[in-house]
Amino acid sequence: MRKIDKPTFKVRDVIISGISGTMHYDYSKKIESAVDFIEICETEFEDRKRNNELFLLPQHKVVDGILNEDELKNLYGNRMLAKENKSRDYYDKIKNSAPYGRCPLCTLRPVSTLDHYLPKSLYPIYSVTPINLIPSCRDCNTDKLISYPRNSEEETLHPYFDDIENDSWLKMKIVQINPLLFEYYVDPPEHWSDCLRKRTEKHLLSFNLNELFCSHAQEEFGNIVSQLRLLYKMGGDTGLKAFLFDAYKSRLNSNMNSWQTAFYYGLYDSDCFIKQYFK
Repeated sequence: MRKIDKPTFKVRDVIISGISGTMHYDYSKKIESAVDFIEICETEFEDRKRNNELFLLPQHKVVDGILNEDELKNLYGNRMLAKENKSRDYYDKIKNSAPYGRCPLCTLRPVSTLDHYLPKSLYPIYSVTPINLIPSCRDCNTDKLISYPRNSEEETLHPYFDDIENDSWLKMKIVQINPLLFEYYVDPPEHWSDCLRKRTEKHLLSFNLNELFCSHAQEEFGNIVSQLRLLYKMGGDTGLKAFLFDAYKSRLNSNMNSWQTAFYYGLYDSDCFIKQYFK
């Protein structure tokens, strides 16, 4: 997971721009009368998120009898998503906020949509709340296993609020030598709370990141195995380990928790791999 800056605009900005120029005067007035309450909910979302208490948020599906569930969802589907609507600018700003256009949830695939951190099917009140909308690849948006948290430990990592990039926590281990099989897992530093560790584990599980990272690792190993064989033949254990450590250090300087960083360190650190694979 990569930390990104949260949007600087608020839900009021999105809603007001979305109804400007609309032909449905009565509908616009209904939405305007609901903005204050939706704004209160936005503040509560942020307060709860900072304490990992989003599971305590009520699933508001109406706004004081003014807007119903479908009308709340339509603020996103019929307005924020609509290319001809002015609130589409906010959609695009969030979508384009991910560095290098990469999904911050998996860090690998290109951003193609927005993910509702709390699903709009259960929390329609947050359908256009900017801090509930995360730039995402389509797979992370559609395939996540945990749809909403039932306790603090089930909250997946949130790119706007969680910053774990300065700690080394992603590791890879070899679970089988022949054929070579990998597994990615969370191994956090001692100062992490138990809750953060479990949330990070939930993040990997929810977005199927072990499977994704292992797929890339298998491809990478296939690309370098001939080179590794040659290095082992020429320099033995010492030459092979030196190459793997240099590869690890190079990637560590770029991103200490990338699948590549964990991959090369896992190969370097495995005595079984070094001593058995090339025998």
